[in-house]
Amino acid sequence: MTVRDARPEDNAALVALAARCAMEGDLSLCIDRRPDFFALHRVGGDAWRVGVVDGDDGPAACVAVARRASYLDGRQAVLGYVGDLKVHPAYRRRGTARALAQWAQAAARELAGPGAPLISTVLGGNNAVEMLRRQVEPGVRRRATIRSHSIDLLTRRRIPPGDLTVSVAGPADGRDMVELWRAVAASRQFAPVCESFPLGRANLEYLLARRPGGELAGFVGLWDQHDIKQMRITGYSPRLAAARVGFNLAAPLLRVPRLPRTGGELSYRTAVHPCAADPETLRVLLRHACNRLHGRHSFLTIGLDVLDPLSRALSGLRAQPTDVDLLVLGEPADQATPVHFEIATV
Repeated sequence: MTVRDARPEDNAALVALAARCAMEGDLSLCIDRRPDFFALHRVGGDAWRVGVVDGDDGPAACVAVARRASYLDGRQAVLGYVGDLKVHPAYRRRGTARALAQWAQAAARELAGPGAPLISTVLGGNNAVEMLRRQVEPGVRRRATIRSHSIDLLTRRRIPPGDLTVSVAGPADGRDMVELWRAVAASRQFAPVCESFPLGRANLEYLLARRPGGELAGFVGLWDQHDIKQMRITGYSPRLAAARVGFNLAAPLLRVPRLPRTGGELSYRTAVHPCAADPETLRVLLRHACNRLHGRHSFLTIGLDVLDPLSRALSGLRAQPTDVDLLVLGEPADQATPVHFEIATV
């Protein structure tokens, strides 16, 4: 089976492929990558490639690799990321995923270097680890569980008492943010190296928490990803379909967006670059974020290592969890440092 590098003219077929690869559950979703399938990869690494396997009418499967500057064992280094593995339902169980995984391993090594760790993610419970060990690379192992929390924005949240002041970041805050990120992120394995933050963008704003006297205690970005991907509903279970009717009747009273019909787009924001030395600071930031987004979006999502002490910041926020296994190849097996991982960086 032949894997080739994707070309710009493959865009329409790859967008269609992403739409066919839905995540099934009570709430079934697909990621709509219109208008540009490659846009997500341009923000996800400083160098990247997409490999495809052709079917009868163009790409029927794909995988992506990227090189990322990250913290490894407290130092700046380079790692390779493998993701965006998608196989059209008609081409599954034919060895397609195995061929793509083998291509991705070689391509990621070319981008990141022969000694760089490689990381990837799969939905919790997926048997991909066993397939990779058996058919591609026996050294692959589960490194961590990243829990993606979907926080509903139905109501405004109580702000915990304290002396933190929360505001929207401006250009003058950039230096403080970089300094705090260096201090906090270096203690979390695989956190991206950030020498600047994109302040002033229309689709991304950062909330800052400062202590009396102005010292920066933490920050978090709120990213509207609509320009590079949309989350579309492909189906509701009977239980959720009935709940949707009641929710949408109450939505005008709650002043929140209605849940869309099948085929419609969910309205959400993604929390990126969560940076705080303690859960209490992140809790204040997330509650301010929920209040800021209330009435405009349905959910705020954030992913944290289940072993990261910062995950305690989600307590009381009515967050629905989805677990993702982070896989690693090339990191010492006894590594126990909490992981910081973001599928796309900004």
